[in-house]
Amino acid sequence: MGEQLTMKGKGLSIQTRNYEFMVKFTPQREWIEKQGILMLLAMFFIELGAGTFLVSSFFQNRSGMLTGWLLCGLLGGGFHLLYLGHPGRFWRMLFSSGLKTSWISRGLAFVLLFLVGGFLNLFSPSETEIGKYLLFLTNIFAFLTVIYVGFVMAAVNGIPLWNTALLPILYLVLGIWSGLGVTLLNFLASGTKVTTLGTVEHLSRLFLFLFAFLVFVYLVCVRYQHTAGEASVKTIVIGKLAPLFWIGVVFMGILLPMASLLMETIPPYLLFLLIIFELIGDFALRYCVLKGALYPPLVPTNMD
Repeated sequence: MGEQLTMKGKGLSIQTRNYEFMVKFTPQREWIEKQGILMLLAMFFIELGAGTFLVSSFFQNRSGMLTGWLLCGLLGGGFHLLYLGHPGRFWRMLFSSGLKTSWISRGLAFVLLFLVGGFLNLFSPSETEIGKYLLFLTNIFAFLTVIYVGFVMAAVNGIPLWNTALLPILYLVLGIWSGLGVTLLNFLASGTKVTTLGTVEHLSRLFLFLFAFLVFVYLVCVRYQHTAGEASVKTIVIGKLAPLFWIGVVFMGILLPMASLLMETIPPYLLFLLIIFELIGDFALRYCVLKGALYPPLVPTNMD
């Protein structure tokens, strides 16, 4: 555990003992280590499911909407309940004053309203006026479900890697980008006509470039925001998380899908692999953001 980061010729120690938070950077462990890995899985599948439902609804793809609902409700919700110490008490967050101040409570409300609306949409005709209004409201809550995790993390003032307005935007793009990928998989499996496939594919490429741009801007901004932000970014880019970041996020999640743009036509099997790589890139970035998060020491640290 006695790991160190070397930054500009100086050794920067990471906290290994309880009292060292006063003078060393302290890793965030609650949401990533041991049972905390369940929180990562919950965040990933909740946003992936809501994003898939949102995208699929615009293309009137019922199977995609069902897939998104199941990803969010069963996998995302299931992992979230497993993470909670007392799963039977989670409902108390909805009836406490937390809705006024807590993004976690608001997020729970968004997810539940999305799941209820999504369930009703799956078993009701969307051609009627009521069906259209219901789908519109459900998509609003799907959108809020995709973005709320970013607000939850951005509200943590003690972690500079998270405490930035760029994080909700990055997570929104991630959720929709991955949702486009899962929707595309559904279309491939169902043999949807080429024109619809092409539209989803073009949108996916657009969000790929937007994702790559936001990752760069996010890391650069956090790098100059705080010494703990600089330490976190270097942990991700050149530290212990560098292999996962460069292989999982950059190579598999960004460069390989971009390289496919040079091909005139992409075979279905290759398109399937590229979507899997994109999902791996999504998950890898979320892992890096959680694992690379550092609390600053109480004693100011100069990293110049």
